[in-house]
Amino acid sequence: MPTESEAHYTDLSKIGEFGDLTITWCRAASADSVIGALGVAVFGVSSNDLSGLIIESIKDLMDDRLPRFILLVEESPWFLLVEYSRSRTLEALELLSGDEAICMTANEFLARGDLHYARGGMHLCTFVYEGDVRGDTAAIEDHLDGLFNLHERYADMDKGLVPGEQLLDGWRVHALILMERITGIRLSVELFNRKSALYRFREWDDPPQGADIGN
Repeated sequence: MPTESEAHYTDLSKIGEFGDLTITWCRAASADSVIGALGVAVFGVSSNDLSGLIIESIKDLMDDRLPRFILLVEESPWFLLVEYSRSRTLEALELLSGDEAICMTANEFLARGDLHYARGGMHLCTFVYEGDVRGDTAAIEDHLDGLFNLHERYADMDKGLVPGEQLLDGWRVHALILMERITGIRLSVELFNRKSALYRFREWDDPPQGADIGN
């Protein structure tokens, strides 16, 4: 029988294209500091939601280019960054983790996922679906109770849960639960549907800054 949290995140994971999202939480002083840590130039900012992020990112993929968009949702003191089919936030995780950051990457087609935790500018540990835990989990050990699907060593033998037989869906659900335990914030459809800042980053073929780019 799934717990209430497991049932919630199982339902949330059924959102279209969810399996190709990179989801990152970071604790920071401001949105500007978060975007600055990514080390990219901003081309424009609009108001949109998860659906808008996915639509714009798929347009880029259809044009044979990597998606240029990140959705930034503020839940002070935390910021949620969401990308589709790209992982800029993972590349900048140590810079995003001046206070604390946790990032889940996924690839539905390849049936793989990773969960990364960083604090104080240091990448402390990584949970790999069907792989080893890398690094030191001591900083978040208190949050791992019952999250057997993140790694076989957390299997709950008393409940008959056998190490090594977890599915990606179960792994992802437990990764999301860990994110909630660390941040104290529950991801939800309502949060994803909130109109937030959709950043579009500058690429080599964009018009110069200050040029009239139209609509």
